[in-house]
Amino acid sequence: MLFGVVGLNFRTAPIEIREKLSFGNDEICSALGLLRAKEEVLECFILSTCNRVEIYALLRESRLGLFEDFFRDFHKFEGNLSGIIYHKQNLEAVRHLCYVASGLDSMIIGESQIFGQIKDAYAKAQKCGTAGYAFDHLMAQVFSTVKKIRSKTKIGQSNVSVSYSAVKLAKGVFNEIENRCVLILGAGEMGELTVRNLISSGVSNVMVANRTFTRAVELADKFKGTAVMLHEIREYVPKADIVISSIATPDYVIKKTDVEEILKRRNREPLFIVDISVPRSIDPDCTNVEMCHLYNIDDLKAFSNTNLHLRNIESKKAKEIIESKIGDMYSYIQSHDIIPTMISIRTRAEEIRKTCIESMKLAEDQRSGVDSLTKNIVNKVLHHSESKFRDYTNTIRTSR
Repeated sequence: MLFGVVGLNFRTAPIEIREKLSFGNDEICSALGLLRAKEEVLECFILSTCNRVEIYALLRESRLGLFEDFFRDFHKFEGNLSGIIYHKQNLEAVRHLCYVASGLDSMIIGESQIFGQIKDAYAKAQKCGTAGYAFDHLMAQVFSTVKKIRSKTKIGQSNVSVSYSAVKLAKGVFNEIENRCVLILGAGEMGELTVRNLISSGVSNVMVANRTFTRAVELADKFKGTAVMLHEIREYVPKADIVISSIATPDYVIKKTDVEEILKRRNREPLFIVDISVPRSIDPDCTNVEMCHLYNIDDLKAFSNTNLHLRNIESKKAKEIIESKIGDMYSYIQSHDIIPTMISIRTRAEEIRKTCIESMKLAEDQRSGVDSLTKNIVNKVLHHSESKFRDYTNTIRTSR
């Protein structure tokens, strides 16, 4: 039995590769289905964000290489993956999952958005039927550990999110941004976070465009901005000094020829664009247009050193919390195949307990006390038995 992760991230692959191997929301279920159909795969989920693409899986045998083949086949990728794809298994894979979920493995250490992205990825796997007993328990422990890290450390308290870094870049191009006009492409979480940071920096003139116009209206109303139709953005970009794009589209929403025309209409006033989409939504060739300042998600690495000293101290505390938990997480994963049996025993024990109470002639106040007492007894006995059962099973596996 093997728990493993295979993937790539901002450290191992540039955005040009990540965007080719990423999974769109409409592709996830199909990809999960193909993975689960493989005989070796018991459970799996896919995490695909702007900074990483990872497959987490529980396997019958140690064959993580099949996922590298899956990346190639699904995306019809013919490039060289040597040094780009990483493989982690068992305890190291559990540790990696905790690091990712808590923001310790992020481009900007401690950012909190990844926690929501992992929860969404896992929920997607549940919906698609590729997450079962083992992942249900593992992810509950991971989520609990991340919440403990957030409450016991200050790792997430500094304004070092990707969206915050985008705002800092804008301030680097313009001396002040209070009177600048901002156009946000994409009304998802990243777009909303960016709007919040812009407003906190004094920006009041905000336009929002999105594939779903009602969502653009909803977000624009929230921040007293203006919603615009996505197909009309070429009419509005000339009015914007700053463009922040986090939109998912099959093609570039702004191309080099568009920017050339836009800058003419702006009388060569600078245009600042940050493309935090993966795959990218702004034509990279726009960087070759004079007075166009285009940055992508990888360019934000320069801002990951913000509050580095504080985050390094808090990172050590977070890692200590993770190390105190991952042993139990991995032990449970190892014994995943006995989980249905333990659930069956627990279910039967609960049925017997309730039947015995119902057969007793008890007053209502007595029934409540007996119910609580017997429930505690059953839980303690079963918890002890389950722990011994898992220890015995893991010992047998280790000795083989």
